[in-house]
Amino acid sequence: MVGSFTRVTGVDVPFSFGERRKGDLAVCWADASKAAQELGWSAKKGLDEMMADTWRWQSANPQGYAV
Repeated sequence: MVGSFTRVTGVDVPFSFGERRKGDLAVCWADASKAAQELGWSAKKGLDEMMADTWRWQSANPQGYAV
């Protein structure tokens, strides 16, 4: 996700990997097949498009919803 965000926005996001903290999940993944099966829902955009849209919104709303 960080790589996609950097690629589409040109913004370098500093990040680092560290030891898992107490209470952190060991693994996490998503599978939208049940949403497709139960609701007929599927994503219409790819990761790069979603990252670009996220940055477009955040750039236009730097204070978030607070304003």
